[in-house]
Amino acid sequence: MPRQPNPPQPSYSAPAQQPTAEPQSGRKPSRRIRKPKWTELHPTITYLYEDINDRLTAALEVTGMGLQETFEAAIATYCDALQPPIPAQMPEDADLKMPRDPNQPPPGTPLDRPTAPPAVVRLQRNTRARLVAACHQERMGGKAVINDVIEAYVDELEMGQ
Repeated sequence: MPRQPNPPQPSYSAPAQQPTAEPQSGRKPSRRIRKPKWTELHPTITYLYEDINDRLTAALEVTGMGLQETFEAAIATYCDALQPPIPAQMPEDADLKMPRDPNQPPPGTPLDRPTAPPAVVRLQRNTRARLVAACHQERMGGKAVINDVIEAYVDELEMGQ
């Protein structure tokens, strides 16, 4: 079969449009100058006991505070109440590694208190350093101290209401 020539395409010209936007300058879009603040926070995994977690949830609903704000306030209050108190401003080279419980029961030991699912709280660097210092001072692991911190803070909130 012989090849057929392409049919002629209709020719048309687009109507001239008026520019609606300002002419673009040679400038590139601006870039972020500062780092977002949340990247300066330290993620802290918390394993609260179910009864404390339930009380904390109720306290958050009543106060209207967020989880991070509550943890920051609770840790500050707890560290100030310790004897001797943990310094309000920790040095730049302060330890930020959360210690494990030195008296951890062997694996497979039944739990005496059920634990709620873990939650991640982003703490400011200084608050995380104060929490780690409290763990060392109390000679307890992070889970035990965080539960004590939150329990004491919720107790204090309920007395004020």
